[in-house]
Amino acid sequence: MDEIYLNGSFLPRSKAQISIMDRGFLFGDGVYELIPVFNKKVFLLDEHLKRLKNSLNLIQMNEIKGLDKIINTLIKKNIKNTFFIYLHITRGVQSSRNHIYSENIDSTILLMCEDYPAFSENLIKKGFQATIQDDFRWMKSNIKSISLLGNVLLKNHASSNGCYETLLVRNKRLTEGSTSNVFIVKDEIIYTPKLSNELLPGVTRGLLIKLINQNNLKVIESDIYQLDLINADEVWCSSSTNAVVPIVKVDDNIINDGKAGSITMKVYEITQDFIINF
Repeated sequence: MDEIYLNGSFLPRSKAQISIMDRGFLFGDGVYELIPVFNKKVFLLDEHLKRLKNSLNLIQMNEIKGLDKIINTLIKKNIKNTFFIYLHITRGVQSSRNHIYSENIDSTILLMCEDYPAFSENLIKKGFQATIQDDFRWMKSNIKSISLLGNVLLKNHASSNGCYETLLVRNKRLTEGSTSNVFIVKDEIIYTPKLSNELLPGVTRGLLIKLINQNNLKVIESDIYQLDLINADEVWCSSSTNAVVPIVKVDDNIINDGKAGSITMKVYEITQDFIINF
């Protein structure tokens, strides 16, 4: 896990350095991806790289070629079978600190391996708590930006209140979690917020929608209001690190008698089966 890739070289993490003039360091000017590797196989690589390309395009940066080869080399160098690739691209180093970026600077490209242990099935069955907060982040949350201070504050709010996640509401509508997409169940129909500039188009979110449709369950992408959330029959969060995380309590509101719901667990099992056989 120690060897990383930085700007054309593979080297130990402890030896890696970037300039203080890097726009990622000074402005948070860049994007990232977190890509799972299961049993030495990259999970949904094309989908992650497609989203990365879209994020780069939205901040007026060019696509980076050859990332798949770098990822495969890192996997070979890693002794572990299951981990995540963290891929981080900034606009690069500029000679002076200036909000206006130069057109002719080289991007800073970092890839490294990270260990994110998944929750056990026993913890999943037990379920987790969440809290609701206003979504005060910027209005382009569809970009997977490295400017994550809002998300950091919201995730730490959850942690300091004994919760797994902070569920975000803007104009009384659910957007997403601080580090996840959100699904609810009502009357055996699954709902998730429709995509917009206010939430990230999660790769795992897309996979779940596909698997749900393939397994005779119904999912609808639509506006979900705060009252829909707290009155839901079931709630779960999804992310690359844990695909299905049941939420059994939202602030003072108990969901499904405080137990992971049957539809949530079915989607969890379908997803685990897909991952195992990928």
